[in-house]
Amino acid sequence: MAASLRLQLELDQALGLGDAPWGAPLAHGRGDGRAMSRAATADQHTSAKHSAGASAAKGNPRGSAMMRPPDPPHPATPASVSAHQPQIDFALEDTVPPDLMRAKLQLPLGPAPADREARMREIAIAADVALAPYLNQIATRVVFGEGDVNARLMFVGEGPGGEEDKLGRPFVGRSGQLLDKMIIAMGLTRESVYIANIVKLRSADLDESTGRLKDRIPTDAEVRRGIEFLDLQIETIAPAVIVTLGATALKYMLGRQENVSRVRGVWQAYRGIDLMPTFHPSFLLRAYTPENRAKVWSDLQAAMEKLRQKG
Repeated sequence: MAASLRLQLELDQALGLGDAPWGAPLAHGRGDGRAMSRAATADQHTSAKHSAGASAAKGNPRGSAMMRPPDPPHPATPASVSAHQPQIDFALEDTVPPDLMRAKLQLPLGPAPADREARMREIAIAADVALAPYLNQIATRVVFGEGDVNARLMFVGEGPGGEEDKLGRPFVGRSGQLLDKMIIAMGLTRESVYIANIVKLRSADLDESTGRLKDRIPTDAEVRRGIEFLDLQIETIAPAVIVTLGATALKYMLGRQENVSRVRGVWQAYRGIDLMPTFHPSFLLRAYTPENRAKVWSDLQAAMEKLRQKG
């Protein structure tokens, strides 16, 4: 018991809950058969079997200059997956509204496949094939996503950074470490949820003043290259609740530009799935205030309560 309380205290302190009035011990409830948690009021490795296609190291076409290459023609994908994908014109300008980029945005979610693991492996292979021509010195591998293909809770972020590109896993850098703590504070584990991004390749530019790569927001063209694979991941998992992390994920999941500060904490919907917007962990790392932590923790509590309501 003492060890459990000490662990909880450490988690509260890591999340900044210990110095806030809502930093009471979490009570465990019941939702999807896993441990879930309630907080009194409001603040905020890979399983190989379920990672479903975190890319293996493979040949990497590298250019001599550290810059994004021009968009090549979209390569063919396996027939088993291409039947599920709309034809995407990658020559379009980056002015296409996000709702027009996603043919399935307004379609209701169909039934999940009988064998979710097999289907996710199929999608991962297709993503590797389709995105291979875009690999370079910035994006060296596809960062597909990982977690439980039967998860009831799914997190969707923006895209991989340097650490994620290096390891081929989403959210493993500083933001990922904070997300892990948030998931644990919810009474869950990283292996029991599914984590993915809007884009599957790192977006960065060379900072000439430092000679280093600097991550940036992906362009619409970069999003179009891989967002259909996110749609297929969601169709396969069919989660009960999606939590979007940050403005980029929110924009493309809703098909419109929204300010996270304005809509966070307010339930949205993606193809019939309840969607809770909240701040990206990287934002919390930059603005680690009790107020911001309280907002994120409130959003996560709302997500857990929604899961409890759904049984």
